[in-house]
Amino acid sequence: MNTTTCALLVAVLALYPLQASDPGCPRYPASERTELQNQMELELSTAQFAARKNKQPVRNAIPHYNFIDSQIFGKMSADGVPSAELTTDAEFLRRVSLDLTGRIPTPEAAAEFLADSSPGKRGKLIEDLLASPAYVDQFTLYFGNRFEVTSGYYNEIGVTGRTLFHNFLREAVRQDRPYNQLVTEMITATGDADQVGPANFLTRGWQNGDPIQDTWDTLTDRVTVRFLGFKSECNSCHNGRGHLEQINLWASRRTREEFWRMSAFFSRMNMSRLAVDAFNQRLRWYFVDRNAGGYTASVNPGSPGPRPPRTGGPYEPRFILTGAEPQNGQWRKEFARLITSDRQFAKATVNYLWAYLFNYGLVDPPDAWDLARVDPKNPPPAPWALQVTHPELLEQLADHFIKNDYSIKEMLRLMTNSSAYQLSSKYEGQWKPQYTRYFAKHIPRRLAAEELYDALQISTQTDTPMFVPGFEEPLHFANQLPDPTEPRSDAAVLEFLNTFGRGDWWNNRRDPQPTVLQLLYNMNANQTVLRTFASRSDSPANRPARLAVSSLSDEEIVREMFLATLTRYPTSDETATVLRLKSGTRLDWVTDLQWALLNKLDYIFNY
Repeated sequence: MNTTTCALLVAVLALYPLQASDPGCPRYPASERTELQNQMELELSTAQFAARKNKQPVRNAIPHYNFIDSQIFGKMSADGVPSAELTTDAEFLRRVSLDLTGRIPTPEAAAEFLADSSPGKRGKLIEDLLASPAYVDQFTLYFGNRFEVTSGYYNEIGVTGRTLFHNFLREAVRQDRPYNQLVTEMITATGDADQVGPANFLTRGWQNGDPIQDTWDTLTDRVTVRFLGFKSECNSCHNGRGHLEQINLWASRRTREEFWRMSAFFSRMNMSRLAVDAFNQRLRWYFVDRNAGGYTASVNPGSPGPRPPRTGGPYEPRFILTGAEPQNGQWRKEFARLITSDRQFAKATVNYLWAYLFNYGLVDPPDAWDLARVDPKNPPPAPWALQVTHPELLEQLADHFIKNDYSIKEMLRLMTNSSAYQLSSKYEGQWKPQYTRYFAKHIPRRLAAEELYDALQISTQTDTPMFVPGFEEPLHFANQLPDPTEPRSDAAVLEFLNTFGRGDWWNNRRDPQPTVLQLLYNMNANQTVLRTFASRSDSPANRPARLAVSSLSDEEIVREMFLATLTRYPTSDETATVLRLKSGTRLDWVTDLQWALLNKLDYIFNY
């Protein structure tokens, strides 16, 4: 970063000093603030990079398959940014299989794909994956993460409600139901949460022990984050007050009253808490709408909640993005209509999907939009920079989403078929941080906890059934688990998933970052190590055991194990190294090889 960029960044951060009297909003932790400030630094330096004089356009000889490629490679070419090459078939197979199904391919499927020489095989693979039951599993988990499906939230949600909500999302993914309908059902759900799955989205927003306004406010923030892409909870406490002025220009200009008027859409929702058992060990909720009500500042002084005192009111509903008011007394239905018909809903949704596939959003972080910095026709004042990387592409994606009836599957199809998605993660030449915002290469990511567990089972061929309450049949893959309390009867699997950052969707956030503890665990824990043994009685007929006693040559065994674990064949050097270093019996060295492959970076990361 040069002197000019540093000066711009200092100017932004100096606009408003850190508030010593407000040492970090608990709803906007310091770590998130730091992430956003780092992102702003990258936005500023990239804007300066794009505006530099004497830049030399380059020609990226990458085929264009759709409008995504025209936008991505057009901007790179114009700004003199060379792109990576297209990824290999093996890397593409593993990448898209993990992204669309959460699982690595079997060696049989990998061998068939790699041997196929037909020109359209990548597109056919995408269609096969999108049509598979594993796709339904993975995107049920995707939405389970987004909406925090759990039976571990106080004692408010039980296994029954959890399973209903999980199955509601699963059926929506299976049918590829229009996403706007799915969201509407969650916001407007009525009835018993033990009988109506989407009602558990509302239950998850309940603020235990606090005034009802805090529940309305929390639900409002959950709606703006998940469906519109921006956090609003800071505005429920104060009008910025040093928390937002440094990191979000649009939100810093919003007031508590504007937020309360958004929360008022929930103020006619009656939430009845019903005991399931005589000792209140488990509760359930019943939701119904009243004909009257509004957002009042009056709260019980004995239970004021964590927010500063409210004033004024009562407040009538008003949509914060447009100022629109409800057209009738069914305020929640009106709220859902205003949200799903607003263009920001489509843009936020496609950006979440883009960030999922590309590991970096067109607006990043994808849940922290600054709506004052996304329109190139109305740019933010200096020294702020545009937040969106490709404004025209974002609009085209939103148009495509709306035109295709809010189909999640169609957006995944469009994105994965693009050359932009299929770029290699290897980059020849000097990589510059600004190239991240051009998507000049594919950004690797560590496999999620569920992906690592399922890859372990597939590569070693050690399928372990998991018994989960609410399901008649055992589950066989971690991405089929309905919530992070499961499998509650299998401590070993729980330990594995928790070690790799699954979190609990309540107190512990999901964490995709690798740690030293995870590396040590993968090298030493029984959950991993015992699955590699080819000679133990407690791991009969796993892949190493089958291969060790097969008629295959040593070289063929090495090829099979690389394919099963890394979705690629070994290089000649790798094969020679394994054969040179093998020791002990065939059972011994095959076991050693399996362990080594499970600890390679190209197993733990998706490239």
